[in-house]
Amino acid sequence: MDIKEVATETWLLIGALTTTVAFVAVAVFSPHWFDPKPDWDVSDGCLGGLTHEETRPTAHYHPKIMITVDGNYLQIPENTGIDQTGCKGGMRWVHIHNVPDWENNPDYTTIHVETVGSKNVPLGSFFEIWEREGGPGLTDEKKFDINRNGVSDWEEYDITMKVNGEWQEGSLESYVMLEKNDGEKIELFFTSK
Repeated sequence: MDIKEVATETWLLIGALTTTVAFVAVAVFSPHWFDPKPDWDVSDGCLGGLTHEETRPTAHYHPKIMITVDGNYLQIPENTGIDQTGCKGGMRWVHIHNVPDWENNPDYTTIHVETVGSKNVPLGSFFEIWEREGGPGLTDEKKFDINRNGVSDWEEYDITMKVNGEWQEGSLESYVMLEKNDGEKIELFFTSK
């Protein structure tokens, strides 16, 4: 059979099948390819404050986080990201208000995400904000640095994460906290190697 004799419909069907197979292969073997890309600039966002124009958040949601380092809970200070250098009198788009009573009842700490416009807020942006107040941060490669020694914790700890009880894979720093997942529970586990 000559190629010229093959009907246009047959070629369209072959093209559609090839595209479908390629899409399914990517979805099955590389599902993170579809993950939202993090908006790292959210750590610099400020609501109110002395040097920022007054804006109202259009997105407001509350992921919850709990961190353990070698089995010990790591407490996040209350008011992290509030009245911070560069955002005096205001709040960062990602911040903490109150924290649980860790001595009597360790629990999840609520992260407040209040952004102007829809943003893909990476978990690492919270650590960039906390670092400005002396807490854990990120290295230049955007990897966790719990003890702020400039060495990626991936070198010192086995780091794992659960979200709503399910183990997660991939870059934990780039995990995107989305508005549609309001109230999700994030657990980070740092275990010394």
